[in-house]
Amino acid sequence: QINYWQSANSARRVLFFYNLMFKLPPTVVIRVPERLSNQNYADLPSSVRALADDFGLRVIVDGSPNSIPPELLTTRRQTVIVVELLSRDQIESIPEFKSLIDALRAHKLDSLVWNVLGGSPIDYLKLKELISSKLHLRPSATVSKEIVDQVKCHILSTLSEALYKNIDECSANTKAIIEVFRKKKISNIPVTDLTAMNLSLDYPNKVFRKVMLFDECLVEPATPAVSLIITENIGNKVGIHKLFEKLFQESQKN
Repeated sequence: QINYWQSANSARRVLFFYNLMFKLPPTVVIRVPERLSNQNYADLPSSVRALADDFGLRVIVDGSPNSIPPELLTTRRQTVIVVELLSRDQIESIPEFKSLIDALRAHKLDSLVWNVLGGSPIDYLKLKELISSKLHLRPSATVSKEIVDQVKCHILSTLSEALYKNIDECSANTKAIIEVFRKKKISNIPVTDLTAMNLSLDYPNKVFRKVMLFDECLVEPATPAVSLIITENIGNKVGIHKLFEKLFQESQKN
């Protein structure tokens, strides 16, 4: 006898008719937030296994590197998709960004924005939303000034956040890695080199991230803004403004 009020049975009936109609299993997305320091991993392996094996679902786990239990990546049944930053050509060829890119180029701000925001589409989207009301207005000196002022303010804010919220608030361990980058004047370092120095990334980490380059695992700054703060050895508000002016003047010459 089937208990029609039992949720598992109800779910199976829904899945039966879904598969019957669409000829494909449903996809479930599990979003896993970033794991805090000393916080245990979520019990994802058993949950994913139950959804996949018991209900025949396709499961996508959307999480940052430190949020996913290692066991989930060693089942040999998974496909790991890593979303990397885009190249400048890729960013500037996205149709949704055309009006933004055109405006940045017209005011010679495209290099400034690229150097600080890099290949993150979400950061370009935020900038577009910030000046969207100006992008479709008839060109004028007033409109141009407002666009330039808002872009400059946003870029300056991004650099400030990289210093005050990311670097200044990081752990002592991460500060030690920053010093390695500054002394060696490097843009990345093999994980094995850090291990030899008794250093490793701790999480959550807004300053560095791990990337795979061919067969080697490297540590590099998490964002272009953080990279600029580290390589230019910026440590205060005056330094941020000097760095911004340098980047702005270089962009205006292009």
